[in-house]
Amino acid sequence: MLQLNGFSTEISGASLTVLKSAISPVQVKETRRKLGNSWFTMFHEGHLYSLAKDENATEGIGDQTLLVLSNHLGLRFVKSMLDQAMRDVFDQYDPVRDRPFTFLAQNKELVGSAAGNIGEMPQLLSSFEIRPKYELEAKLIELRPNELELMLAINLTTRWICTASVVDLSNAGIPLQGIHLVRTNAEPGQRRLIGTFDRIHGNSVVLKESYGEDTEVPAEDVRVEGSKEVFAVCLRRLLGSRYDGFSHAVDNEFGKLCGGAGFDQELQKMEAFLKVKSPVKLHGGVEVTIGDRVRLANEPGYKTIIELPPGKYSFDRSRTKLHQYAWDGLARFGPFDRGSFPTRSPRILLVTPDTVSGKISQALKKFRDGFGSSQKSGYDGFTDTFHLANPVFFPLSVKLLGAEKSEVARIYRAAIEDRLSRDCEFDAAFNILLDEHAGLPDAHNPYLVAKSILLSHGIPVQEARVSTLTADEYPLQFTFRNLATALYAKMGGVPWTVDHGETVDDELVVGIGNAELSGSRFEKRQRHIGITTVFRGDGNYLLSNLSKECKYEDYPAVLRESTVAVLREVKTRNNWQPGQTVRIVFHAFKPLKNVEVADIIASSVKEVGSEQTIEFAFLNVSLDHSFSLLDMAQRGVTKRNQTKGVFVPRRGLSAQVGKYTRLVTTTGPHMVKRANLPLPKPLLIHLHKQSTYRDLSYLSEQVLNFTTLSWRSTLPSEKPVTILYSSLIAELLARMKSVDDWSPAVLNTKLRNSKWFL
Repeated sequence: MLQLNGFSTEISGASLTVLKSAISPVQVKETRRKLGNSWFTMFHEGHLYSLAKDENATEGIGDQTLLVLSNHLGLRFVKSMLDQAMRDVFDQYDPVRDRPFTFLAQNKELVGSAAGNIGEMPQLLSSFEIRPKYELEAKLIELRPNELELMLAINLTTRWICTASVVDLSNAGIPLQGIHLVRTNAEPGQRRLIGTFDRIHGNSVVLKESYGEDTEVPAEDVRVEGSKEVFAVCLRRLLGSRYDGFSHAVDNEFGKLCGGAGFDQELQKMEAFLKVKSPVKLHGGVEVTIGDRVRLANEPGYKTIIELPPGKYSFDRSRTKLHQYAWDGLARFGPFDRGSFPTRSPRILLVTPDTVSGKISQALKKFRDGFGSSQKSGYDGFTDTFHLANPVFFPLSVKLLGAEKSEVARIYRAAIEDRLSRDCEFDAAFNILLDEHAGLPDAHNPYLVAKSILLSHGIPVQEARVSTLTADEYPLQFTFRNLATALYAKMGGVPWTVDHGETVDDELVVGIGNAELSGSRFEKRQRHIGITTVFRGDGNYLLSNLSKECKYEDYPAVLRESTVAVLREVKTRNNWQPGQTVRIVFHAFKPLKNVEVADIIASSVKEVGSEQTIEFAFLNVSLDHSFSLLDMAQRGVTKRNQTKGVFVPRRGLSAQVGKYTRLVTTTGPHMVKRANLPLPKPLLIHLHKQSTYRDLSYLSEQVLNFTTLSWRSTLPSEKPVTILYSSLIAELLARMKSVDDWSPAVLNTKLRNSKWFL
């Protein structure tokens, strides 16, 4: 029994008479200012629709038009009015923002609840708060063809707040260097973020970075910006050895709130409250009555919910060697390309801190050869599992004994550069980090510095922390599975593909992403790189491509140029013939604001495929949306006296919420790792109206199958690799921008076919 995270509505009245005026998007803000508060307005597809809020409203613009409240445009108008009305419905709460309407809980706070289970805590801890944050947003849904309706969706997250003075935090010995500061009382329209902390000077804070010319502000006017990362820095110093226990207690409180059972309880409370407030009075005499939770069910003649076929991992081109689980298939059949993988005896550079070289050597022996008789698990070693002949590790000891943290990256750089000057013919590198060095700032982080040097020589890198490689053997076997899979893929190998069923047409699946290159939130964030990843329809990775770096305003032209270049390369590589039918499916996660990516892609496809019959689909694939799914019949999975996955729908369900929109569940109850995790979000898949190929069942199944293709783990990911790989590339590019002498040029040459970003 599937339910959405919101409530049905009933609208009084059949129509509204409003004013309609054709204006451009740039005129909307000024037009609304001129109309003032006497008019309610909605901008949609080049027109401003306005409705007088009272009889005294004058100077309206446009011609009268009738909106039928049961059709799409009329429902959109009611949706906009209902969104605005939430401020009055929740008039006892100060809104965090108006769209979607967001407010914080007044009587529930997680830090205090967690601290109550730990014992006596320092007084300064009371200045740290984690409050439930509620978002309400009206949504148009179409669960069955031509049955459009309005739903009020509820989302629940948390907001992290620190009210302590910066002086008190500094006096407590908390390292505030580089932490972002916000205004204590921001004026309407004023930017909250003001700068980063450098030091205390009298009664003022000296800013390290800032907007404008202010370099020093009164200490009482600012506080640290609340975030999980800032809390970790502050509370680790405040609580010392008690921090881990406290952090676990906070996670448990969060799980009680945002897990399936907790979220269901909050929805029940919200339903009762909204029914008391119903009907909600809107402008023009319209009233909206809030009803029951929206339930999804199949009816005779139409299926709103489809159970997608469970994908299988494929380990040969003929699709005869298949398995339900990735690692079991690898252990039984070997990798997909075992007969053609050229690097059977790879040379692997092992970069290790000298203080732990012995332990790491022992761990890597188990990684390469397996656990032997001491471990009855299925990990037989990197060599045997991937059918290699003789992987050879070449140790490089980094002399860190007595080194200051500020010098660690320089020492890594010098050691690696010295070794590569004498021998740079390595197929991959293993870079080992001490735990205390993993969190150093990007510009001085040995992980990024080592990665930049090795990648510049065309050598893909696999990182691991010392604590990871020296863990107990039982969890270590699963870590080794993931490391071995990623390392093999980085060397150009294909661990597995997916049994998607090949078509008679040449089919490509292309991921479209972008990286915003900025080393600071205070820089002008206008430099972008387009990221394209290309796969065959069965998930076989072909290549990635980075566009040239460009300004924001130049991004559309650069994206088009890059897309055309990639498609032309694939056209030549796959030998497209005149008259051949080619299907190209594009996945985009979060296109840039005001950039019509689908239009750019459509024109690029048309230019390159003028001699072919091109079937084209453009999908927005996102986890950033307003919908959640609850399976009220799912009681969870109990293991070690803990029940996880309560109300979590099983993996592989596709639910229609719009004519061209589907929700696809990718994380089932057995895949939820801990009981204190929030309810997993389904993927939202939206087919763009310009698409010429519109089989959403096929496309949804393909998206689900592509979640099994992440070679950074043997388990499915929550996102398809078209989206995941682009986001991994974007994250690394943005971070490596801080590293001296780094250039991404090699990523389009030597490493173009490598999965260097895993």
